[in-house]
Formats: sequence, C-alpha cells, structure tokens
Amino acid sequence: MKTLSFSAICLSLFAVAMPAQAQAANYSVAANAITGGTPGAGVQYVGPLTGQTSAEAQDDPAGVTWAHYYTQILYSDAEAFAWTDLGSLSSRVAAVAERVDATSFPNGVSASTTGRFVDRFVVASDTLPKNTPVTLTFRAALTVDWQGSDLYDGSASCEVQIGAKSATPKWSQAWNKAPVVVDSSLVVVNTTVGATLWISGRLITRAYASFMVPGPQYNGRTEIDATCETPLVDATPGVHLVTESGFDYASLL
Repeated sequence: MKTLSFSAICLSLFAVAMPAQAQAANYSVAANAITGGTPGAGVQYVGPLTGQTSAEAQDDPAGVTWAHYYTQILYSDAEAFAWTDLGSLSSRVAAVAERVDATSFPNGVSASTTGRFVDRFVVASDTLPKNTPVTLTFRAALTVDWQGSDLYDGSASCEVQIGAKSATPKWSQAWNKAPVVVDSSLVVVNTTVGATLWISGRLITRAYASFMVPGPQYNGRTEIDATCETPLVDATPGVHLVTESGFDYASLL
C-alpha cells in the first residue's frame, strides 16, 4: 500500500479548507468632469467602479471677475456634471466668457464630461434550444437640450456597443458652423441562445465659450444637457437577457 507524504496531506487539507475565490464583477461605471480657462478650474475622475451601478462627478468653480495679464479684466464661469447609471448616462456642461474691460484675451472657457458603463449578459430562453439564432434590437438614444449665444461651441456624442455591433449618434452646435442634428440609431445584434455579450455606453459632452474673435466680436455663453440611453427595444419571442449586474435594459423604454 502506498502512503502519502506529510506534505501532500497538508496540501490536500489546505485546499479543502480554503474557500473558493469570488468571481470578479464584469460590470462597472465611471464619470469624469473637467473645466478649464477660468480661475479655479479643475477635474474630477470617478471610477471605473467595478461592481457598482452608478457614479457621478462634478467640477463647478464659482463664476469670477479676474485680471488677465494684470490689467485685462474678464468674467468667466464653467460647470461640468456627469451622472452614470447602467444603461443611462447624463451630463450638464456650461461655459461663460465675458469681456469686462480688456483689449487682449485668453482663448476661452471650456467644460467637458465623459460617462461610461460596461455590463455583460447571457442570451437566455425557456423555450428555445441553445444555439438557436435570435435577434436583439437596442437603441442608442441621444437627447440634447441646449442654449447658446454669441461665441459658443458645443457637442455631444453617444457611443453604444453591443457585442461587435455599435452606433454613435452625435450632436453639435456652434456660432459659426452648420449644426449636426441628433440622430438616435438602432443597434441590431444577430446572436444565438446561450451567447454571452458585452454591452457598453459612453457619453462625451463639451461646451466652449470664447472671449473674442477677430472682427471683433466679444463674449460667449452656452449650456448643454445631454442623455445617452441603451434600451432593449425588441427581441426574438421567448428570449430574455440575464445580465451580470441584474439590470433590465428593457426597463429603459
């Protein structure tokens, strides 16, 4: 009869006693807010927060009258807020640049945000066998509410990806450019029962206001509120998604 060595017995007992390691979460959220061009401007980065379902970031320095090169008096204000939830991102950015008593100027005032979520799901069915071809339809839904006057520039981009399929609806407005109108897009995914897919969304928003352009023209102001959502709008009958986060993307409808 073979006998086990003392070391082998100890290793065996150690393996039994050690608990199984918990699997790392495959979903996360992040939010960034940045202001620039004004005294007190700054940044805030939150995340990515693995295993969390929401995050927010903000940078909102107080509006201030200040001296550029000692004698050039300006007023500026900026704010940047980003809110991230699974399936839904939103932001607010604003920038104000005004001449008080100045003949030379810095470039301008800016505010920008980025929000992002990542999740993973299994395509499940109680009635269809594994590997049955199915279709999932999501919407990359970008909405924007804004206002601007004088020398302003702003943009928003909603980037959605499910598996290998993606869509990137965009919006922009500026005092001297043709506008780009919001065009929310469908993301149609052909897959199979039992497949595991990643889903992610990113919202990038930017606002800019100028103190002066040649001409001359002075002052700028803009405010932008944007949202980017990824609702599941249709699926092959009998199919549902089992997400690792527990979030129901059909609930966004």
